[in-house]
Formats: sequence, C-alpha cells, structure tokens
Amino acid sequence: IAVSSIMTEALEARVKALEQKRYRCPKGVEVDESMRRAREHVERLQLYSSNWKWVPEKYYDWSLEQRAKMLKAKSTHMLCKSLLLENKKVTEETDPKTNPRFLMVIIQYETTLDVKKLTTSMRKLRPVADRLDESQFDLRVASPEDNDRITGYKFNSVTPFGLKEKVMMVMSSEIVPYGYFWMGGGHVHLKLGMSVGDFQKLGNVHVMDLCVPRSSSDEPQ
Repeated sequence: IAVSSIMTEALEARVKALEQKRYRCPKGVEVDESMRRAREHVERLQLYSSNWKWVPEKYYDWSLEQRAKMLKAKSTHMLCKSLLLENKKVTEETDPKTNPRFLMVIIQYETTLDVKKLTTSMRKLRPVADRLDESQFDLRVASPEDNDRITGYKFNSVTPFGLKEKVMMVMSSEIVPYGYFWMGGGHVHLKLGMSVGDFQKLGNVHVMDLCVPRSSSDEPQ
C-alpha cells in the first residue's frame, strides 16, 4: 500500500509539472480550474489566433503604454476588459434574446462604458414597432456574487471564455478596426490575445456602439 501511494503521488506530481509547463506558469502559480475552463473553451473552438501571455504582479500599476509594450500590442486601444452587466428592469416576461438580464461587454481601457449608448444599441435589437422603451433598461455592473456565479472568475481575471453560465456578448465597435485585441485570460496575471474574427466565433456576439473616450481623470484598472 505504501509503495502504491508513493507511485500515485509521484504520478500526480509528474502530471502537475507537465500541466505547469504547458500553461507556462510563472514561479509560484499553479494551474487552477478557472484557467483550465478558459483554455479548454478556446481550444475547443479552435481559435488559432489566440495567444496566452503572463504579466508581472506590478502590471496593473503600469500605464497603458507600458502594458501595451509588455504584450507587444501595436496600440493601447487593443487592451480590453470584460464586464458583466445586469439589467435591473428585466422581468420574467422579457425576451432574453433581445433584452437579457445579464450580458458581458468587452470594452477598451482607453474608453468608458456609456450606459445610454448601450441602451440605445440594445433597443435596436428589436424592430422599431416592437422596440422597448428606455424605461425598461437599468444596466449596471453585476454584483460580485453574480459575477462569481455566472463567470466563475474573480476581479481582473474575467474572460468571455469558459463562463459557468452563457450570456450575451457585446463587443465595442471601437475594437473592430484594430483587428486584434487583448483581454483577461482566467487568472489575474494571465492575458489572452485574439483576432476579432476568431472572437466572433464564440457565438451570440453583438458589435455595438457603447463607449466614449476615457477622460484624463479616469484611471485604468
């Protein structure tokens, strides 16, 4: 029994080491369930433009220019984040295809979410005659509890891939001209780069006008 236990532990250590190598984890970081979910989803969709890159702990203290240089991004406008939003006005009678309770927006760090613009864009998902009134929208950042339950990711590690529950994806139209962008990768220090075309293969992705330029007083997160 002792020999069997030792062999099992050795095998588990070997598997763990191989996984660490595959994910190219920096020292002190172990592969967890969140990272596996994100990568397995990307690989299942065969998104060949995807690029995973680890960033240092001080990454979020850097300017956007420093972050872009680290990721070898041609522009700071290619650096993006994913936010889970909730429409507080959704009822059981609301059509989830055109007005879901939860949706995820992908926006650039160089911009700020404009809820009024997003509301206007969401309303356009329906024909004019059947368009919802603005009063039926109250879009806000989802609570940490709902974010954890639906995405399965913590703050600064949220990625649109491997979510625990499917939600509508809304990509800012400002991202499209750049052709490629970077987002969270399922761990606070892991980033995922991908072409816009590959990202749209995720399904249920809507490109909308939903942002305004970030003011100089707004600090990137």
